[in-house]
Amino acid sequence: MPFLIALGVLAFIGIVLVIYSWFEAGNLKVDIQDITPVIHGQDISSDDHERKTVTIGFFSDSHGKFCHFSPKQVYTPFLEKNCDIVLFGGDCCLHHHPVPSDRTMLTEVSAALKERNIPVYSIYGNHDIALHDEDFATMGTILLKDTWQEITVGQARFALCGLYDSGRDERIWPKIPEDFSRYEGFRLLLVHNPDFIYSLPDYTDKTEKPFDFQLSGHLHGGQVHLPFTLEYRLLRYDKIALEENILGGNFIFRGITGLISKGVGCGALPIRFRARPEIHILRFHI
Repeated sequence: MPFLIALGVLAFIGIVLVIYSWFEAGNLKVDIQDITPVIHGQDISSDDHERKTVTIGFFSDSHGKFCHFSPKQVYTPFLEKNCDIVLFGGDCCLHHHPVPSDRTMLTEVSAALKERNIPVYSIYGNHDIALHDEDFATMGTILLKDTWQEITVGQARFALCGLYDSGRDERIWPKIPEDFSRYEGFRLLLVHNPDFIYSLPDYTDKTEKPFDFQLSGHLHGGQVHLPFTLEYRLLRYDKIALEENILGGNFIFRGITGLISKGVGCGALPIRFRARPEIHILRFHI
């Protein structure tokens, strides 16, 4: 009898956790930050530099049918906070097999923002490798594939570079364009997998770096975040999460400063635990 009682208690706890994880996956956080980056090794936070503000919306990892949110729930905060541009950090698909629902999020978000003249820039994630470049154009986004553009917002100008993700199997890390690194102003890098940092030299003790701020996704905050980072030890290997316990949020690592989004959708299972989904409103003072 005690065994049956214990089994019943464990089953009840399991059911409660599953229900909680389902509801957490549908509880979207809107992360709003003010960021004054170090640009080309120069800290402008305390000098007389006339700073200009660019408001950037950022979201990642929508994963099609395993996203609990409608496109309207995602794009409304970007409109309400008057974002100048919006960035998508990759993985609109799920498991390398594109279906129509995978495209819905980017298509409808881009259409709603286009009505307010807000461009959406996107990159490939590791789940997106079955897509083609023209698919991103069809969804209404501007694809950055190992390329960069100078962005002008009012009197503010900065460089935005997006890198390609070749997928998990035999991953080939891309190279940062040299002319992007030579850009004189603020340089923002968009790359899906934050482990990209390991393909670079360690910039901890270096003043000049190839970019000023990195935006990434991919990790989902662990999605089902277990004690001792067991989700990475048992199910997947992402070096920055496993070795450094960096799963999301703001970070400084190997001299690189950036932010890792926990994403809006889910992979494998449509649940989250201790890894609330999120989008970001980032006010860069450059």
